[in-house]
Amino acid sequence: MRITSSILKSLVLTLLVFTACKQETIQGIKATEAVKVYFPDAEKPNGLIEAISKTNMVVDTVAETVNFPVPVYRGGFYNLEQFTVDASVDNSAIDALILSGDLPANTVILTPGTYSITQKDTVKKSSDILKGTITTRVKKSSLIDYAGKTVALGLKISNPSMYEVNEDLSKVIIYFNVDDLLDRITPKDNMIDKANWVNLRINNDENVKFEINPNGKILATGGNWGHAGVYQAVEVRANKSYKVDMKVKGSGATDVWFEVYVSKKEPTQGSDYSENGTRIGLNTWNGCGNTSFDDLLSKIKCAGSSNVVTFPTAGTVYIVIKSGGGNLGTTGITMSAVDFRRID
Repeated sequence: MRITSSILKSLVLTLLVFTACKQETIQGIKATEAVKVYFPDAEKPNGLIEAISKTNMVVDTVAETVNFPVPVYRGGFYNLEQFTVDASVDNSAIDALILSGDLPANTVILTPGTYSITQKDTVKKSSDILKGTITTRVKKSSLIDYAGKTVALGLKISNPSMYEVNEDLSKVIIYFNVDDLLDRITPKDNMIDKANWVNLRINNDENVKFEINPNGKILATGGNWGHAGVYQAVEVRANKSYKVDMKVKGSGATDVWFEVYVSKKEPTQGSDYSENGTRIGLNTWNGCGNTSFDDLLSKIKCAGSSNVVTFPTAGTVYIVIKSGGGNLGTTGITMSAVDFRRID
């Protein structure tokens, strides 16, 4: 078919107009003509982000923080030039969300000093999306103070060096249950630190001595109705089970008690300690410790209620080991591999 010059000119003109109007947009979420900066998670109901499961949570073992990254996007025409955006804390919506039930009733706002956030972030190309990250870093050491609570923190972006912020998508709130987080990040390791033992003098004589060795072993010697011990503090969580045990070795004692306590009461120099009763121990009157022994205390014990303990509230507890009596034996009583750890 013959194409006239006028028809050909019309086709060329149409093609030129179509090419000139083609929109090259960024691939990904919110790739629209409106060039704006936003939190993609702000589209969730009330901008709420359950931080444990909905962020790429990272535990920083050097800085001792738990880090929660939240992405920032820039939608609009295809322009790969990077820019910066500021971030700040905005907790203004949290109280209302607690009252409405959108946040749990036990929710509290993270206290300044327990966290830090990215205050200025660079947004740049990543997988065909102009993307940045605002990271909240929560101190691991502060988490125990929030045991039994849900914590929340509001974030807001503003002041991009290029473009505008989408004010409808400029705020999010991260939140998490602290006990759930502690379950994930706290290994069930031995909590005893061999460098943290403190000598405890119970009566003022030197008839019984506890020698703390750098290798972690502790040697109790003497007798003549002296009484002494050692202790150290550890941090526990509410309603979790912890188990205490150790290896003990001796040649056999006479008229002697050897007892282990776990309690929230701090020992006092010059005073006896019996808070909450013996958890596990030896007692020659009960029939153990009066002949040679070399085994786990939990296997040869004949005193104490249980070496598994729980506490209704989180906080500091004290592991106290004490001994005294007539004669601790020719070799004394050696404690090694002292172990205290969470078991659930």
